[in-house]
Amino acid sequence: MTTLREVIVYIVRRRPGISDRQLTEAIHGSDERHQQVNGECRAIAEIERRQGTVHIGNYIRELADLPVDRERPCEY
Repeated sequence: MTTLREVIVYIVRRRPGISDRQLTEAIHGSDERHQQVNGECRAIAEIERRQGTVHIGNYIRELADLPVDRERPCEY
């Protein structure tokens, strides 16, 4: 089963700069509220949120910008 997080990352990779409202419409349709998507975007480390002239856009962070979890061993 695909999680909301996975769906958001998938869409943002293909549409950099997409707003939470646009993400909500793409995932749930136009009648849904965007608070759940907004909260999830804030919690995803891979998502960088940038203020645009009209809305906040969501972008995928560069690999070098992601936080490093030093408690987890590297998996190869």
